[in-house]
Amino acid sequence: MERDGVSSTESVSAEELAREFFAAIDARDPRRLRVTLANHASFRALPHRDVIRPADEIVAYFGTVVSSYPTARWEVTEVVSDGDRAAVQFTLREFAGHLGRELISEQVAMIRASGGKITSIVGYYDSDEFRGQFWNETSS
Repeated sequence: MERDGVSSTESVSAEELAREFFAAIDARDPRRLRVTLANHASFRALPHRDVIRPADEIVAYFGTVVSSYPTARWEVTEVVSDGDRAAVQFTLREFAGHLGRELISEQVAMIRASGGKITSIVGYYDSDEFRGQFWNETSS
């Protein structure tokens, strides 16, 4: 991450990295997203997905996510951090014209950082709630 025109990653906190990660997703900026990730970073949306790694694959994955929700917004609502770890609560919002209302999914991500880069992201969300709202599906 760049501060005052100088790249400084060692002093970036897990909270700052977490907020920047979601801001980059919201901005649909893959280069900005990639800067937050260590080369060997991993992402997992438990218990729903296999681990995605390395960093370039994570960026590609989120490219497909934002493409699937072209008007969605990601907003960090709270971060609790200590040292190299951060718990991030965030919302995913998208207006559904056919329903005449905004769809909202509240989610949580656990982030680990080292050397000023994110090394691990584990996301948690209610998949039944998400599919029901965003895909009009119900679980069987």
